Amino acid sequence: MVPTPKSHSRPVKQRLIAKITTVLQHVPLVGHLSRQKFVAQFVIGLIKSRNVHFCEVAQHLNDAAKPTSNETRIQNFFRDVELDYLVLVQLLVSLLPATGKLRLCLDRTEWDFGQCQVNILLVTVGCGAWHVPLYWELLDNRSGNSNAAQRIAVLEACVALLGRERIGLVLGDREFVGHVWLK
Repeated sequence: MVPTPKSHSRPVKQRLIAKITTVLQHVPLVGHLSRQKFVAQFVIGLIKSRNVHFCEVAQHLNDAAKPTSNETRIQNFFRDVELDYLVLVQLLVSLLPATGKLRLCLDRTEWDFGQCQVNILLVTVGCGAWHVPLYWELLDNRSGNSNAAQRIAVLEACVALLGRERIGLVLGDREFVGHVWLK
């Protein structure tokens, strides 16, 4: 019987955590090794849960801990750690194919968070079936559509991050009408 390398005997989840942690050691997103491992676990939890709600991600974070403990850990991380979102976006973009055209999707969403109404203009980037958030702006208005100046601002930020030559298509639903901002 041929002995299997140590990396093949470890569960897939542990190998993924180790790979993501290695990537994070070369990116100035979070400094401490324990936080890098947490981010790796959180990314895997996001993928497995297909959800962004902390209580759902907590179900997939650390199998050795109770989901309530995992949820508390997630909350503490986001309360205590200040993330550099530009570094995060650059990391996400580096995961996209290095060549070929990318698709930008523009969307506006709003919801109530307690007494506060949240209105966000969001751009995702991707190719094929998967997209990642690239850039977003909180809109000042309490509700309603974005204006041409706001759309121009978010798309200019995306062009600065990706380069005009990488963008093959910009999509948005019927609320994003207008020739001025598309030019």
